[in-house]
Amino acid sequence: MSDRVAIVGGGHNGLVAAALLARSGREVVLLEARSELGGLASTRELIPGHRVDVGANDLGMFRRSLIDELELQRFGLELIEAPAVAAVPAAEAVVPAAEDGGAVVLWPEAERTAEGLVAASSRDAAAWPRFLAELAEQAASFEPLLGRPPELADMGRLLIAPGPLRFVSAPLDELLREWFETPALRAALCGLALLATGLGPRANGTGWPLLYHCALGGPDRLAPVLRARRGAAGLAGALSASAGASGAVVRTDAVVSRILVERGRVAGVQLADGERIEAGAVISTATPAVTFLDLVGAPQLEPRFVRRLLKVKYRGAAARLALSLDDLPRFRGLERPALTGRIVLARDPDDIERAADAAKYGRLPERPWIEAALPTALDPSLAPAGRHLLLATAHHLPFDVDGGWSTAGPELLDRMVAELERWAPGVSGLIREHALLLPADYESEYGATEGGLHHDEMNPSQSLWLRPTAGSWAGDTLPVEGLWLGGAGCHPGGGVTGLPGRTAAVSLLRG
Repeated sequence: MSDRVAIVGGGHNGLVAAALLARSGREVVLLEARSELGGLASTRELIPGHRVDVGANDLGMFRRSLIDELELQRFGLELIEAPAVAAVPAAEAVVPAAEDGGAVVLWPEAERTAEGLVAASSRDAAAWPRFLAELAEQAASFEPLLGRPPELADMGRLLIAPGPLRFVSAPLDELLREWFETPALRAALCGLALLATGLGPRANGTGWPLLYHCALGGPDRLAPVLRARRGAAGLAGALSASAGASGAVVRTDAVVSRILVERGRVAGVQLADGERIEAGAVISTATPAVTFLDLVGAPQLEPRFVRRLLKVKYRGAAARLALSLDDLPRFRGLERPALTGRIVLARDPDDIERAADAAKYGRLPERPWIEAALPTALDPSLAPAGRHLLLATAHHLPFDVDGGWSTAGPELLDRMVAELERWAPGVSGLIREHALLLPADYESEYGATEGGLHHDEMNPSQSLWLRPTAGSWAGDTLPVEGLWLGGAGCHPGGGVTGLPGRTAAVSLLRG
């Protein structure tokens, strides 16, 4: 049996696993189907002269310990921390002025955020530091579990802790209403938590994504917004260099068509061109559906396991619109520092809920829920001189949309531009060029089943020891001996954290 480890997928998790295993002395070959590394955290020139992050553009949840352990800064990673975490622009001018009509900005510093909230609600301003402290306390119960495979004993400890259990099980808007009266503030927090989940804030279990976000941030604050200079691909480049320096072989344009199984054990992988690569262990960072049903094949698996796989939910489709602008757009009530974080285009959690409701019935939302980013406000090198790059991501879209994406795509583009115009009057007149990635593109080009950026839905029934199904997390023994999951579809979940790849590598080494 070969001592080689084959890693399927060159996203950040696969690269983390490759670098850690190579440093431990294992022979490693990483196989990426595309010509560039990074997967959903890659950067492409979708618009000539512009470096566009196709998926993740915020590295704020990436584990700092991995940056140090893998010496990523030595290998070229340069991170820029945004002054702001998130912002909601002021209400539309046509709406009569109201107490909560102003912009809301969440800063990394609790005191600064509280000072800004006074204009909307002195009660909310006073509650903000206490809320952060409470959130951090509840998240601390989960933080140790996110860096290792969870155990049944962990479940018992959580079940007798009413605070964390309620945060996991309750609707997020219900939890936030107990703290805050300003709808825009609640919308900002929902915007941080529910990205790429497909879940409306009134759904049970939506407190969990906010705990997850906080647990991967700092000990006493929300996760900061960090951007890699020259785009998110800077992370993949540094990881690849770190892995290569330790002897890992990283191959692009290498399409894995089959994970080879002999007598219930991994034997290696086969590429689309017929090449066979022997390996005694395989880490797949593809989605659970692609890994087991496409690459391994249902005949190699127990029927009960296949039935569980078929029940995994992949809701959370999104579309990204990249716009080349002639100038920095003016979002109502937001100065330039506030434009550096996530810009949540929702004045009330119900705006997000309505988008989720439309998706349930296969419809485009009348007003898409958009998370916007202006990466050139931090790093002008991402666009030609005099231009700005706006990334607008419409979340909570249906994958199987009425009429198909060939028809719905142009309609979505029009609705997204109209929605941006509502929040930043005049932005449509600044547009020079555009590029749009649809949910169907994320599935066909990046292997994201049903267009889900987190690989499968981030809800409590598919988290911790249940992700993606009971007994199939990264470090557990899977139905095929020698096979590990190492992508966002396994524990602990989505986002650019590096933890699924790390957990798979550590579990393999302990083996």
